[in-house]
Order: sequence, then structure tokens, then C-alpha cells
Amino acid sequence: MSCRRFKLEQVAVSLLALAMMLSGRSDAQTQYYGKLIGSFPSPAGQGGVAGAVYAVDANRLQIVGFSFDGSVTAQFRAGSTDSPSGSEGVLVPNEQGSTSPLGVYNNRKLVIALPGGTTLDDVKWFSVWGQNSNLGHVTVPDNFDYPRPRNIGEFSRRQHQVRSGDVTIVNAKEFHIQNLHYDGFGPDAFFWAGNQDSRPSRRGFKVPDHRGSYDQRLPRYTGQTINIMLPGDVTVYDIKWLSMWCIRFTANFGEVFIPADLNVPPLVEDVEIPAMPMMNCEELHRDMQVSWTLAGENLDVELTGRVEDGDYMAFGVSGCNDRACMVGSDVTVAWYDGDVPRAVDYTLKAYSQCSGASGVCPDDRVGGTDNNVNITGRQVNGITRIRYSRPINTGDTTTDKVIDPSQNMYISWAIGPINPSGVAAKHHTRVEVSDQVQLMFGREASDMCEMISSATPAPVTPWPTRKIKGDQVTNFTVRIGPTGGRRGYEAITGLPSWGIAYWLNGLLIPELELKRGWKYTFIVEGGNDTATPERYHPFYITDDPTGGYVQKTPAEQQQVRVFAGVDENGMPTAAGRYCEYNNPNGDTSETSETFAEYARTLQEDCMPGQAAQFTWTPDVDTPDLVYYHCFTHQYLGWKIRVVDEFTSGAAGVSAGMLAVMGTLFAGALLLGHI
Repeated sequence: MSCRRFKLEQVAVSLLALAMMLSGRSDAQTQYYGKLIGSFPSPAGQGGVAGAVYAVDANRLQIVGFSFDGSVTAQFRAGSTDSPSGSEGVLVPNEQGSTSPLGVYNNRKLVIALPGGTTLDDVKWFSVWGQNSNLGHVTVPDNFDYPRPRNIGEFSRRQHQVRSGDVTIVNAKEFHIQNLHYDGFGPDAFFWAGNQDSRPSRRGFKVPDHRGSYDQRLPRYTGQTINIMLPGDVTVYDIKWLSMWCIRFTANFGEVFIPADLNVPPLVEDVEIPAMPMMNCEELHRDMQVSWTLAGENLDVELTGRVEDGDYMAFGVSGCNDRACMVGSDVTVAWYDGDVPRAVDYTLKAYSQCSGASGVCPDDRVGGTDNNVNITGRQVNGITRIRYSRPINTGDTTTDKVIDPSQNMYISWAIGPINPSGVAAKHHTRVEVSDQVQLMFGREASDMCEMISSATPAPVTPWPTRKIKGDQVTNFTVRIGPTGGRRGYEAITGLPSWGIAYWLNGLLIPELELKRGWKYTFIVEGGNDTATPERYHPFYITDDPTGGYVQKTPAEQQQVRVFAGVDENGMPTAAGRYCEYNNPNGDTSETSETFAEYARTLQEDCMPGQAAQFTWTPDVDTPDLVYYHCFTHQYLGWKIRVVDEFTSGAAGVSAGMLAVMGTLFAGALLLGHI
């Protein structure tokens, strides 16, 4: 692209933004600072204090046009009393993170962060506080709704296999698009936004893709999660829709619409939120640290980690006195639920997903009490920090451990995803046998941590989704296996997993295409030992996309349909012996570019016993989309497309290919040619 063309395009974008502001929506802005809280007195008060104060998000403020002549020793202060006071509230660091007296400011724009543990939920006023006097303040309205990211749903599915997970407006210029799919065949396709029409049309403008490119057409997307930025001075308040659009053929491949009631953060530079210091810190992993202070009968804890959105940090006391072990542990699971920090008290009763009174469960789901209080958090530059307090002796002997400050205690910790139900799924990072940690919570103050880098993991290319068509295959062998990390279950479904998933005929959660009126046989080897939840995975077919039928309340069970695998009494009928594909040398999904390469690293491990079996014939009452799932656990299976006639086009995995998959290794060799 020539320099001249690039400049013309940039000018066009700026002119379009101006035109939208003048003739489009009345609330369009070329500069957006956040949600206005108020302005300092006008005319300026003592010390020449002036400026307008905006909320950026829960923790940050932006002051526009700030002036102060420096004639009085003063600092920023915020508090929760009815009016400003020098003896109440907290000092707020300046734009450089310092609480030193303010210097001279002349019509400056500042972004400042409230100190750790303080959010706008806690603040009634923000002031420039001088020597025992209020030089100027703004009042935070009751029930103030500060800006926060906004989920606007998924791209519509119109052409070229466009689909996505949730699209989130991160701030006024940035979109976060999860699990994006597009076949890459549009001859002149770009991200495209506009304001002139209520739906995508030719009256729009290009939006740079994840590469920042205007001049290269959109590449193929196969489940990547990307961020894109609106160009120039354009903000989300200036547009009505975002589309994947072919300019040459004026074709809309898919779009999302921008809500009219947006209240999202402005785009500002990240400001480090100063933390209240903890007395102790230990590095658990290159991506996770724990800090703590013993405060009488309570333990104040801060978990710090380089974790992805939707991932948790878990930390607590081991289930064994002589080593780190998961079962029996008393941990806190901490994560960001949207923009709300959570720190939930968990008990680890079994190495399995929470089901009934067993598995990895919040205390209050298994008869205990959530004893965590004073939960606060912040996210800056890719680093998440969450604080909470808990008693060292909660008095709950069924779900909690007593913390003895004078003893070295073994620790359990992990990092993993929160599933869509808000419950911890299986970790992807945890304590290793060679790196077991003991902590004495009452030790002399000692900070053993270095700053965690904000670098993010390198992206990986997902494996293609596999499909088995029921015109060539009518028998399905169902076993348990690994999820394939970021390339597998997560990329295929856009959802977190427990760490295991169903494998059908040697394939990881293939999508099935079955025909009404045809009979299909499912041979199930998911485990029938009800006393061992991690090896008990009865198989059933339902219209419920989540699974885990036994976890639902009676009212919830009435809302879903079950087509096979459950009897009239609501009990599972297909479990069978336990067969699992596993890798004795650890997960290799990150380094396996193809599924076939990954499959070759696995081995089959089957318990003695017989498989279970049932047959199912979809009929006219069967919906077009159903799911195969685990009766006891959520998110182990995937989709079944039910059709009247098999679709034309690319064939699925053939019967001949699957017939020779007597072992997974043989299957993996074969998959290299699929």
C-alpha cells in the first residue's frame, strides 16, 4: 500500500468520524474520557484547582483540564464519608503513582488509580486536599454505574462459515473477539464499521484487523481469539455495527450490533494500582505468586498471576500433612468474573468435577460455609491481583483446614479455567512433585518474589474440527481421553473443559452427522465405578448443550430432553468399563502441530470388564441439533447434527478409515492422511 493511499484512507476515516458526529447520532464523540462524575469548582477555588473528573472503570479516574498552582501543599484523597475529611479516607497516588505533594498543573489530562483495595463502590468523594482544608472536590453519585467492558454477543452466521464466541467491547476503541472462524475465501473481505445505516451496508469504513492491517484482506480464522482497534478518533459511540464485509461484492458475512446504552471504559494507558504492602511473598510458579500478612486470628492473602481472562488461581492448604496432594485440600479459587473479583472457598473431595457432594466443589455446595471476606482485585498490564481474608480457624472441620502459623504446612495451588457455570474446571498448571512448597504463615516478614512479567503465552493454531458422517459409520466406540489443551476442546467448542473429554472412534469430540430413521449403536467405555467420580462417566444424548444431568435440579431436568442413555427413573444406562487415552510423559498438545502428531503420543489404558451399549434411532421429533454428554459431569461432549438427508460436500471420516483403528496409535497414523 502506498504512503499516499494510506494517508488518504486515514483522512477519510477522520472525515467520516466528523460527519458521523455532525449528522449521525447525537451522542457521538470524537473524544471520550469515561463517565463524568463531576467538575471541580468553577471558577477555580483555592490553589487554582479546576478540571472535570471522569470514571475510567472501577479503579481509575481521568481528570481532564486539571489545573493547580502548587501554592498549597496538597494531595489527592478519596473517602466514603458524607463530606471530604483529612482524617478519613485514603491518599490517592498521582499520575506517576506517588503520594508526594502535588506539583504545578496547567490544563493537564491525568489518569490516576485508586489504591489497592479501593474501588468507586467504596468512594463518595474525591478531592484535592490541602493543609487541613478541602481545595476542591467532586461527589460520586449514589449507585454510580462506572464504565465496564460489555459483552455484545456473537457474530451472526451469514456467509463463509463466519462464527465466533462472545464479542466484548473492552473499551471505547477495542473489541475482543473469542473463537473466531472464517474460511478466508472472501476476495475483498475486511472488518467494516458504520453509522449511516442501521444494518451493515456499503456506507462504512475499514477497521484494521488483528495485524493492524488495512490493505490485506482478512485471513482465515480457525478459532483464534483476537483483538481489533477502531481507527483514528473513532470510538464505539460513533458506530452502530461491526461487520466482516466484502467490499467488492457488498456482502455481509456476519455482524454484531453496538448497543445504544453503552457505558464502557475509554482507551487510556494502563496505570499500575499501588498495592497495600503484604509482609510476606513466595513465588509458586513463574506465572503465580502468593503474598500474605497474619493479622491476629485472620490471614490476609493476595494472589498475583499472569493468567488469561476466565482463568482462576487456586491456593490453600494441602490435603496431606506430609506432602502436597490435591484430594482433601482446602483452597481459595480466585478469578475475575467479568470485572468483579471473586475468591471462593473450595474443598477438594475428589479428583473430579464437582457433582453432588463429591469432586472439586465450593464449600457452600457441600454443606460448608464460604469463609472468605474483604475480596478486592485489580487487573493491570495482563497481571491479575486478588485479595481476600479468612480466619486461620473457621470452626468448620468438614470443609476447612486449621492454619497453624507456627508450623510449616504443605501448600496446594493451581491455575485453570472457570467453566460457564462459574465452577472451577480442571487445572492446566499446578504444583509438581519436584516443586512442593511448604509455608510457615507466622514466619518473620520475608519477601521472596520478583516482579511477574506481563508477557502473554504465544498463540497456537487450533486443530481442525473432525466430523463423522452417519452414512458411512453407524457404530461408535466411546472412551475418555485428554482435551488437547488450547488446540483441542477449548478451540473446538470455545468453552473450558474439566481436562478430560469424550473420544469417539479415536477422535477428540468429533461432530456427528446422523440421519433420521437410521439406527446407530454406541459402545460405551466411560467407567462404571460410582465410588470413584473421576472414573464414572455415563454417556447420554440430550438437547442440553451443557450436560451433567445429575447436577441439575428437578426443575432444571424438566427443561431438557433426553433421547438415549437414561431410563424412565432418570438413571444412566450406559457406562461400561473404564477406557482412557493418556500420555505417560505429560501433555504434548502445545508442541503438536497436528492432531495426528498428538494422538501418536497417547496410549490406551482399559480396566477389566465389559463395555455398555445402546442403540438410538433419531426420528421426526428429534431436533436438528442435539449433544452427547456425560451424565455426571459437564462439558465432556459435543454436537450431533440430525438431518433428513446427509449433507453434500467434504466427507467425514470414512468407515474404512475408522475400522482399522484397533489401537489409538494406528488411528493416529491414519489421521495424518485425513
